Amino acid sequence: MAMDGRTRSAKAAQKRLAKQEVELRHKVRHGITQMLADLMRWNEIDEAGEALQLLILNADPVAALSQAAADLPSSPPGLIRHHVRPGALKRLNEVAESLHGASQKHVIELLILCAHAAGPAGSAKYLRVPRHEITISENVSRNLELAYRHEELRGCIDDS
Repeated sequence: MAMDGRTRSAKAAQKRLAKQEVELRHKVRHGITQMLADLMRWNEIDEAGEALQLLILNADPVAALSQAAADLPSSPPGLIRHHVRPGALKRLNEVAESLHGASQKHVIELLILCAHAAGPAGSAKYLRVPRHEITISENVSRNLELAYRHEELRGCIDDS
């Protein structure tokens, strides 16, 4: 049977607490929310939180600072809400500190402006998923090779 809304919300809240997620809310200019929507469309991202997390993880403070003087039409502010885990929150605070103590809201606006200014193709570098490089040591490689040979020999014995 499907869970009702309250149960589902309670379960999601427990998961967020277990993972130490924090909800951030930023009042931003309306143009910023539209730019975030453009970035999500260009890079085929469905969740605003995912897009913001990738912007934070791939942040380039120098490039972001170059967008500080960007002109946006005056319009009512929008609200951007997203959940971040401790690692992303730490990175956001590091970027804010490198921008001479800027607020989180200001950093988020600058990151969105910077990625949007790069255009549909250029914004991909700001929204790429970071990948870890896996290197296999000689010992592990040797052990894998031995295990493979052992399995091969067992297969030959079982076949006869």
